[in-house]
Order: sequence, then C-alpha cells, then structure tokens
Amino acid sequence: MDIVEILDQIERVLRIGITIVAAYLVALWIASIWWTFRDIRSRTTDLFLQLAATLLVTVFSFPGLLIYLILRPPKTLAQLYEESLEEEAFLQGIEIQTACPVCKNRAEPDFIFCPWCQTRLKRLCVRCERPLMLRWKLCPYCGQTVTPPAPPLAETPEATVRIHTS
Repeated sequence: MDIVEILDQIERVLRIGITIVAAYLVALWIASIWWTFRDIRSRTTDLFLQLAATLLVTVFSFPGLLIYLILRPPKTLAQLYEESLEEEAFLQGIEIQTACPVCKNRAEPDFIFCPWCQTRLKRLCVRCERPLMLRWKLCPYCGQTVTPPAPPLAETPEATVRIHTS
C-alpha cells in the first residue's frame, strides 16, 4: 500500500465524517428554528414578535437561540390563562363570602341583615357590639361567650307572610 492510497482513504473518511457532522448541524439548526417558532407562538399572539424570534434564530443560528431564550416571555399563554382562571376563582370565592346565602346578592362584611331579602347575616356581640358570624361561639374581639340567637321573626319573605297570615 502506497502512502497516496492511505491519504486518499483518510480523505474519504474525513469527507464522510464532515458530511455527517454538517448534516447533523443543519438538522439541529432547522429543528431549533421550528422549536423557536412553536415556542414563541405558545407565548404571544403578536405576529411581529413571532416573526422576529424566528428570524433571530434563522439568521444567527445557535447564538440567536441563546438570545431568544434570554429574551422570550417567561410564561406561555396557557400558563397565563390558567393563572387568570385561578385569580378569577379566588375573587369569586371572596365575593361569595360577602354574598347573602339566600339571595346571593352582594352584602358588605359588616351588614347584620341582607338589604334585599332581610335575611339575618350576623349578630351583634352583647359586650362590644361588633358584628359576629352566626355560627361563632365566642366573640373574637372581646372574648364574650355568645349565646345562641333567638329565632328571628322574619328571615325570609315567606316567613313574613306566614307570620302575618297565621
């Protein structure tokens, strides 16, 4: 075997290796462009930002991908939507706590009676006269033991009608 033949075989192996590495890098570059396009679409609906992010990775390849990863919006649209649903559910929970249990109209936290249906919402402490929830057994403000409330004359409009017709 001649040295020229050995150099020809080494050259062929190097060409095949370089071709495989180049094909791999091109495939990785195309995959990073596709991933960037899909990722930015999941994070914003702004077409300009989608185009800019995709072009950044297309033109600058892997350094562009690194720049995109640094600058991209931190949360996806799905995460933002989920957070808004959680916040809305939380706010509804707060609103439900301040709603009348009978008519579901909004009632201020210090209301004793519902202004719409006249349902008793709270009672007053006999010592400090602060509003207490009906189920409390002790006033959290002064420590007074709460006696069970006397049945109200009219908690609902139907009860009022029964009282007057009996």
